[in-house]
Parts: sequence; C-alpha cells; structure tokens
Amino acid sequence: MGGGCVTEHIEKKPYAFPSPGSLASVVSTRADWVKCSKLIKDGLPASFFNDLSTLIGLAPSDLARLIGVKESARRRWVRTGTLNMRESDYLFQTAAVLYSALGLFEGDQLATQEWLNRPALALGQKTPAELLSTFVGMNLVEALIWKIENGVVV
Repeated sequence: MGGGCVTEHIEKKPYAFPSPGSLASVVSTRADWVKCSKLIKDGLPASFFNDLSTLIGLAPSDLARLIGVKESARRRWVRTGTLNMRESDYLFQTAAVLYSALGLFEGDQLATQEWLNRPALALGQKTPAELLSTFVGMNLVEALIWKIENGVVV
C-alpha cells in the first residue's frame, strides 16, 4: 500500500454526507471502541471505499492509487459486498485521517487534496499522502493535523 501524487480530482462541490450506516456514521463510532471493533471485525461494506472517495473528492481509482489499494481487491469488494477485517481496519483508520484533514480545511476538498500532496517539513519533507500507506504514517499525519489545529509550532 503506497502513497503518491494524485493529479485528477472530481469537480469540487459541497459534500453531502452519506446515509446513516455508511461513512459518516461509521467514522463517528471511533470513540466507541466496542462498536468500532465489531464493525471492523464484521467487515465494512464495500460502499465505504466509494463514500471515502466522494468525501475526499477523488475518483475511486485515484483514491486507490493514493492509499495503495490493488484493483483485484476492489473487484473482490464488488463481488462480495464487504471488505475483510484487515482491509476494514486499514480503511477505517484512513477514513478517520482523511476526515480530519478535510476538517482542517473546513470541507474544502481541493485544499485538502493539495495539502495531502505537498511535502511537509514536519514530516521530513514527505507528503501526508505518502504516509497513508502505514498505520504509523497515518498516526504521524493525524498528529500533524492536531498540531496545526491547536497552533503548535511544527
């Protein structure tokens, strides 16, 4: 699962949150460890990935490239309708980080995409997108978002 520069984006428009039971409500379970764990163990619905691409304003193929999801996995999701536990865990955490990044830019998808692809001194001149391929990297990106939101010098 590798990061990279994303150049294509979906036309910028206000984000309409998905229906209950999808991305917005799933990410909101983050504070409830028991519920969150059950969702991940049961496997997130395949629609979660497409909701995530809509949230961030990227075509699903671009999001897949950004976070290193293989085409074969996406085909399997269409066939089975669910992600396995490992994929669910990874995409849940990715969604939480991207949700935080989007919040940093008050819902501006284009600004979020640009920030994700801009090298950051606080990340050793890596782009936040490059770090989304591992849980450690996601934690670093989330910590950077927290620092920016709270005025901590980075």
